[in-house]
Amino acid sequence: MACDPVTFNNIDQPIFDALKGKLQGLGYDLQGTSGTIKGPMSIVIDFDWNKDAATLMIHVTEKNFLIPCGKITSELEKAIAACRV
Repeated sequence: MACDPVTFNNIDQPIFDALKGKLQGLGYDLQGTSGTIKGPMSIVIDFDWNKDAATLMIHVTEKNFLIPCGKITSELEKAIAACRV
């Protein structure tokens, strides 16, 4: 079960680096600026960070049916907000 893609704006290099660190701590190994990552709870994510536009597109392509798409988006929003501080 997939979720709709979500694009986050104003994601500059320091925020992207901090977010990568947070996600790696949760079991998601982000390499480079785009690709597919597999993480805990059967979640598979395509991501693409555009440095020049300062945007990050996240597309959950697979997930456990028990986890709502809105919960994943909300957790990403919280993680990004924490990286902005």
